[in-house]
Amino acid sequence: GKYPVWTERIKLLGAMTKYRSCFDVHYYNLDVQIDPAKKFVGGTVLIAASAVNDFDTLQIDLYPNMNLKSVSCDLGNVKYFRKEGAIFISMPRRMKTGESFSLTVSYDGSPIVARKPPWDGGFVWKKDANGNAWCGVACETEGASLWWPCKDHNSDEADSVDISVTCPSGLMAVCNGLLRDSSDAGKGWKKFHWHVSYNINNYNVTFYIGNLKLLHDTFTSITGKIIELNHYVLPENYEKAKTQFDEVKKILAFYEKTFGAYPWQRDGFKLVNSPFEGMEHQTAIAYGSNFKDSWMGVDYIILHETAHEWWGNAITAKDFSDVWLQEGFATYSESLYLEQEKDKTFYNNYLYFYRLQNLNERPIVGPVGVRYFDYHDEDVYTKGAGTLQTLRATINNDSVFFDIIKTYFSRYEYHQITSEEFISVVNEKTGSDYHWLFNQYLHDRRIPVLEFYWDQGGQFAYHWVDCVDGFKMPIVIDCGDEKQTLYPTTSYQHDRICPVSGAKQFSFDRTAKLYKLRAKSSK
Repeated sequence: GKYPVWTERIKLLGAMTKYRSCFDVHYYNLDVQIDPAKKFVGGTVLIAASAVNDFDTLQIDLYPNMNLKSVSCDLGNVKYFRKEGAIFISMPRRMKTGESFSLTVSYDGSPIVARKPPWDGGFVWKKDANGNAWCGVACETEGASLWWPCKDHNSDEADSVDISVTCPSGLMAVCNGLLRDSSDAGKGWKKFHWHVSYNINNYNVTFYIGNLKLLHDTFTSITGKIIELNHYVLPENYEKAKTQFDEVKKILAFYEKTFGAYPWQRDGFKLVNSPFEGMEHQTAIAYGSNFKDSWMGVDYIILHETAHEWWGNAITAKDFSDVWLQEGFATYSESLYLEQEKDKTFYNNYLYFYRLQNLNERPIVGPVGVRYFDYHDEDVYTKGAGTLQTLRATINNDSVFFDIIKTYFSRYEYHQITSEEFISVVNEKTGSDYHWLFNQYLHDRRIPVLEFYWDQGGQFAYHWVDCVDGFKMPIVIDCGDEKQTLYPTTSYQHDRICPVSGAKQFSFDRTAKLYKLRAKSSK
């Protein structure tokens, strides 16, 4: 499949140029007023940062439809100009490596409206059944700069963030982290101040405005710490949420056992009744489902989005070219939970169902520097999960596989990474180089095919085709009373099948691994 034509706007938004790599953001302070009646946002953002290398000009970002009112710097006057969604700022003097500075940006405007949130994102302006404003934002693929000025690149996360949202009195603004205070802002407005004490990627910085009611609970982490669960729901959904949200604790406990401790212990966890289906906003997950379990006996939104607190939030792909590290891992997490609740057969069948949705039009790992993440192509979810399933079955040792997952999480928690960091842990823990597997499933769009025939001596002749050089995934044949492992390569091999039992019928391990079969006529 072809990729889109990259516009100058997308290149400026997606590329890590010298105007972005030259500085590191440590802190944001958002102080904004959101007017649902006028569908308008305005305020200031403080950006505290330091120089990574000597420079005189940097780039921050704000969508061109938003008004840029002023930019100031604590070191002196600055000059700036806009180009598409980029703001290029000439510093008061040449910055030296390690030097700290801050920028204050004043802005306002009407942000773009989401067409299909959260996938085709933007602002969501709705009303609840009682006519109260009910608003939010989802901007993963579009970028946070659609509503606030920032260094809009996934590779740089602020170490902490303060978010102050002023909204109409009678409503509540819920954001990431913990609520520090609320105050009367006068003239029919109320201000809510939230604090995020951990690093957070920009598209996760969020708000919800509505007639929201607190549903409080707690969860005891494997660390022994009591985690605050401060859910917020519309009053009419409160009783349903008390029952439905109780399963959060079971899901958190499973993910902690399987991956490691919940990453945001100080900031708690919450689901927020949202005017769109769902989104993994860090410690403030959007919940727009119907307060019912899906067909597999668990609430899909809670199961999938909670997994993102580990995969996507605590460990973030530094570029969306590797977004499978977020979506593939979260989708695979669903199957692991269902394996615990059901059995291994259900786990494999669940992932096999996902496999049927693969498009295989493009490699899972996409182009770098263009913020490419197309929700129409779900292979980063489904094939990404299938890649992990295939890896587990190929390693064929669950203690090693889950050691890989836990080590990967503990080593790269709170980091922004690429696929290579995960592959390095796989290679380290297995003592083998698995690039042959990842080159196939991440960097080649094709599904490998085991091509076979019966030779004149009655032996099974087989090899891999439609694959990268060096592909060598073993397969397991089930003969009923015995299992036989074959080690195909790209060259033909000949083996006798089911040599002990002499079974005439057998099956392949295709539900556990991602490959196809192709029978040829006997030679």
